Amino acid sequence: MNKEERAAKAYWDGVAAKYARETRISTDAFHLGPLLPSAGRLGLLPRRLKGRRCLEIGCGGAQNSVFLAKRGAHCTAVDIAAAQVRQARALARRERVALTLRCCPMDRIRTLGLGRFSFVHSVFALPFSTDPESLLAAAADLLRPRGTLLLSTAHPLFQGEWLELDREGPGLFLPEYFRPPVEARRGPAGFVRYRAWPISTVTEWLRAAGLRLDRILEPAPLPLHAMRPAQIRRRVPYDGVAWRELYEKIARVPIALVVLARRAS
Repeated sequence: MNKEERAAKAYWDGVAAKYARETRISTDAFHLGPLLPSAGRLGLLPRRLKGRRCLEIGCGGAQNSVFLAKRGAHCTAVDIAAAQVRQARALARRERVALTLRCCPMDRIRTLGLGRFSFVHSVFALPFSTDPESLLAAAADLLRPRGTLLLSTAHPLFQGEWLELDREGPGLFLPEYFRPPVEARRGPAGFVRYRAWPISTVTEWLRAAGLRLDRILEPAPLPLHAMRPAQIRRRVPYDGVAWRELYEKIARVPIALVVLARRAS
């Protein structure tokens, strides 16, 4: 591993247990990010999952892979952090499904010899990539002909600073859209950087990788204020106190850019 990869591995190994305690991520729906509607509700999942070969890039606890496996898919999931992979393995045992789990930096996914998949998915892993254009090209190469890539990544607008203004109310300050601020997170082995890119940049990377763009979404969060606790637990697959505190910003500024793309041949 290089220096950035070692820093990322140490960071995620360090925060995995705390994040799992403080965040609820369902295995009964395919999540796209905090407080957002599921991919199923937005019509983004393949019609038939049974027997489908699926790959999750930057899986964390692999909740989405477990969701797919519970519906008969054959799932492989990759993450850089051994702690995350252990959590994913324990979750799969509890849910009584089989996952193929690999501990590896996502930017080295080509080296794993995984074969090809009909569905490749990744949720909020791309912002931590050191070479996102190459990672998306690798994801495209791992698709079978007519295979689908579902990508959820950081929306560039959400990287702006949320300000509480006296008269105008809260609002967003983004110094430059084309170079969104980079968030640096300190870990035990150095800083881990979290980046977003303009929508046109991400979509051009996907097009350059040979993919056809089917849908581009900026999903709004679910209306938590109008939902009972039981409804929230049933309909909101990704929830947590820290994300609830950001609800006003998430309700006004998209947190996620979601792209559904397909390989023609």
